Amino acid sequence: MPTQFTLETLFQDPGKEASLLAAIAQDPEEVYWQVMDLLPAGAFTEHREGFEKLAEAVENGKPIPKGFPEAEPAADPVTAAGELAGLYQKRLLAAVAQKFTEELRGDMKPGDLIAALEANLTKIQQAVRELRAGQVQALPELLPGLLQEVKAKREAVKAGAIVGIPTGIKKLDKLLGGLQPGLHILAAEPGEGKTTLAEQIGASASREGFPVLFVSFEETLSKLALKAICAAAGLKAKDFQDGYGDPSELEEAAREYGPGLRNLSFVEGTSRLTVGGIKAKALQVMNRARQARCLIIVDYLQRWAASRQDSRGDFRFVVSALVSELRELSLRLDSPILVISSQNRSGQGKAEMVSLKESGDLEYSADTALFLVKNPKRTATPPGRAIDLTLDKNRYGDKGTVELIFKPDIGVFREVEKYR
Repeated sequence: MPTQFTLETLFQDPGKEASLLAAIAQDPEEVYWQVMDLLPAGAFTEHREGFEKLAEAVENGKPIPKGFPEAEPAADPVTAAGELAGLYQKRLLAAVAQKFTEELRGDMKPGDLIAALEANLTKIQQAVRELRAGQVQALPELLPGLLQEVKAKREAVKAGAIVGIPTGIKKLDKLLGGLQPGLHILAAEPGEGKTTLAEQIGASASREGFPVLFVSFEETLSKLALKAICAAAGLKAKDFQDGYGDPSELEEAAREYGPGLRNLSFVEGTSRLTVGGIKAKALQVMNRARQARCLIIVDYLQRWAASRQDSRGDFRFVVSALVSELRELSLRLDSPILVISSQNRSGQGKAEMVSLKESGDLEYSADTALFLVKNPKRTATPPGRAIDLTLDKNRYGDKGTVELIFKPDIGVFREVEKYR
C-alpha cells in the first residue's frame, strides 16, 4: 500500500541521514559528540532506529552495531546535522500548514483559525528554544547574543523602563530591576497578605501589558476575580462576599477596571496539575497577549506539593522536585515565576530564609526571597497595618526593605510615600 503523501514528506532527506550515520560510524568518538547537540529527537525519519542504536552504542562504550545502509560518509558532519535539524523544523511547520489548510476548508470561524495557528506556531518556537537550551556553546558563540541583550536592556532603562516585569512597587522594582526570569519566593505568616500582594503584583503587570497566569491552590477563582476588581476600584471585597455590597457598584467597577486586567488569567490548582500543564497554559496566555514572556504566580508551594505526595513519598523530596521543575520552566520560558511559600512555626514573623518550610531546597533554588513582616515601630490608621517587605536574598543585586501599609479591607498594599 503506497505511503500517503503529506507536506512533511517534502522535507525529508534519507540520503543525508544515511551519510551522517556513516560518518558517525566511521569515527564515533569524534563525530558523534560534535553533532549530538545539533540533532533534535525528530531529526531522523527513515533512519531513526539506526541513529538510536548508534547513539546508545557510543554513549555506553559498546561496539558499533552492524547493518547500516551503505552510504558515503558526510564530508562535513556538522553541516549535515544542521541541515537535518532544519528539515525537522520545516516538517513541524509543514504539519501546522497542512492542518491549517484542512481546517480552512471546514467550518471554523476565522478568529478561531487564527488563534489555533498562532498557538501551534508558539509550540514550534518553544520546541526550537528547548533544543538550543541543551546545546554546548563556547563563550565566543554567546557574545553576539549577549551584546544584543545588553543593548536592549540599556535602551529600555534609558527610556525609563525596567529590565524585568514591573511589580508596581517602586523601591522593589529598583532593587530587583523588576521580576526577571527565575524563581521568586514570597513568604509570610498566615494573614499577612501574601495572596493579596501576589495578586496586586499580577494586576500591575497586567496593566503594563504582560500576560499573567495566577495558579491558585488556595482561593476560588471567583474570589480572586472579586478581590482584583475591588482592589482596583477601592471597594471592600468582604461586603460583596457577605451579601452587603451593591451589585451595581461592582458592575460599574468591572466595566471600568476589567479591560485593564484582561491579561490577568487564573487557573485552579488540582492534584492533576503538573508543571508541564502550567507550561502549556502559560504559552496559551502568552500567545493570546502576543508577548514573548509572562509572569506565573503559584499560590502556594506547600499546598501543591502536598497534593502531589503519595503515602510513601518524602515531602521534602516532593518540594525539591517541584521547585527544580519550576525554576527550569522559568528559564525555558524566559519568564519569572513568583511562588508563595509558607513558613515553619518557629520562623513566622521573621525575614529569614531558614524560616521557609523545606528551607534547604528553597534557599538553593530561589533567585530572590521576599518576606512580609509586621513592623511594630511604625503606625497605620486601622484597619491598616504597617508591614515591611524585606528582600532577604537577591541574585540580581542588593537586599533591602520596602515599607508598606496593608489595607486588608480593600486588599491593597500601599508603598510609604517617601519611597514613591
